[in-house]
Amino acid sequence: MAIKQSQYFVGNARTPVPHPHRKGEVIKYMFTHTFTEGLDTGDILELFPLFPYGRITGFQFIGENIGTNALDIGLMSGNPGSLDAARTSDDALIDGVAANTGGSTGLIALSALAENGEAPVSIGVKTATEITAGSTKKLHVLIEATS
Repeated sequence: MAIKQSQYFVGNARTPVPHPHRKGEVIKYMFTHTFTEGLDTGDILELFPLFPYGRITGFQFIGENIGTNALDIGLMSGNPGSLDAARTSDDALIDGVAANTGGSTGLIALSALAENGEAPVSIGVKTATEITAGSTKKLHVLIEATS
């Protein structure tokens, strides 16, 4: 098992993650990850961090050219950006949904997620079958969040 990281974590030119400027303000942003390296079963792709005191109010995803792989998308343990192999990712947002059909998280599931506190938390992705590397293989995520 390995932690793979999106472009939002690697290198010195990390892409800034949007965050609200006032409590209660809702922001909406889209992340696209290109699979420049493969994702094996058991690996976790660390997509992006959710800002401190963040609460997810909407979540959708769709895969592009990655087939019918069943994806689990959720919140990761540990410090964002850490490559510690002991980190885990749950399926609190998406549980076993085919990448090519996409999906969204229902309001009941979102309401069960607690505000993450003063430390940021990462969004992680796991796959049921291997996703090979390819410049046209992408994962698009649309998230709404508030503080």
